[in-house]
Amino acid sequence: MAINFPRITQGRIKLAASLGFNFLAKLPGILSVFVILPLISRSLGSSTYGEFLSALALGSACTLPFSGIGTVGRRLLATAHGASDRAGEADAFVSTFLSSGVISLIMSVVAYMLTGNPIFGLVSLLLIVTAFFNMGDNMRASYNEHYITAIFQFVFQLGIYGAVFIIGVPKDGILFSGLTLQSPYILASVATLILLLMQRPYLMRGKAKNLRRMMVPALGVIAADGALTALLNLSVFWLGHAGDTEYAAWFGTFARLFQSFSAPVMMILLPLTSYIAIHWQNLSTERRLRLHKLFMIGGIGYGALVGFLMAVGGSYYIKHMFTIAVEGDSFDIAAITLFIVAVIALKSYSLLLYAISEARRVSFATAGVAVFGIVIAGISGFWLPAHKVVDVLFLTTGTLLPILLFAESFFQCNTSRVLTPLDD
Repeated sequence: MAINFPRITQGRIKLAASLGFNFLAKLPGILSVFVILPLISRSLGSSTYGEFLSALALGSACTLPFSGIGTVGRRLLATAHGASDRAGEADAFVSTFLSSGVISLIMSVVAYMLTGNPIFGLVSLLLIVTAFFNMGDNMRASYNEHYITAIFQFVFQLGIYGAVFIIGVPKDGILFSGLTLQSPYILASVATLILLLMQRPYLMRGKAKNLRRMMVPALGVIAADGALTALLNLSVFWLGHAGDTEYAAWFGTFARLFQSFSAPVMMILLPLTSYIAIHWQNLSTERRLRLHKLFMIGGIGYGALVGFLMAVGGSYYIKHMFTIAVEGDSFDIAAITLFIVAVIALKSYSLLLYAISEARRVSFATAGVAVFGIVIAGISGFWLPAHKVVDVLFLTTGTLLPILLFAESFFQCNTSRVLTPLDD
């Protein structure tokens, strides 16, 4: 009996390279959590370290609009590339960067004003600069070539983290610490962008048009992915701003650890969904529905794995590697873990939805869940301390998000209507 092996194509070779190098590029990042972050903690001291993480969280929260613009821009460029429409590619490229540039200026002012401290303000701005140049990574992913970005990230992370490990972090080196964490990604994105334009100079000849076609669906992505990211980052910033810097240090470190372990699956799904977007129109209904089920089940499985590892080892790791006076109890850990599982599961599935559609339904439903969680947490604030209010927020959203996930998957898999790149 003959065995039919999948046909090896250039697209599949690029996809395999992206998956492999993306995984490789995350190894130094995970290593930084176990080596570089403790160095920063000891250099800054517990209280300043909490403020430092709050500034990082604020900067990350201010990058929310970039998630929507980058996701939609990546989809539009991938669709144009799949149709061999160079003019469409160039227009999508220019529109994406023009929109990102305007957003960068606005959010930079907002972040700098909210910090109230020049040094911490610069730390927040580093996150916005990173998000702006990350648009180049999204554009590269549209061509199923994210492995190029991953190679640059691996090289810059290894070089910078290695140098910092040897020379150490200067005492009270707040800005130095921010540059240590963010500069590898900024440099990798800049290198990716320069190389992309050298290979495809026609992208610079595009026109900024159909911005409404980009911004309207981008608002949906911001409402969903942005809402979930905001809940995590603004919680860290709020704890620090409210004066609970010791707990903010513990919680912020827990959040950074979560982001490091959740990043690998996102780095894998980014090139995978870009590849799917290019070929989506040629897939059968059966294969499309199979992908919906696979992404949902895979997201839940990986989310449960990360949540379990965090619940079992996260607090133990922080206790023995960082000089933090305050730590969360078992209820705090359970609330954060539930939220982690729900966020990874929903983000994994939504990456597929955003690659092939505007996904307005799941976007605004997710935002609704986030708002409901904020309202319930706000009410609990009348009798609970600040860190327990955060627990209520995570328990509420962590319970409702899986229900939303199953409802969306049920809708997708039990209707005859199949999403196309411009449908919802």
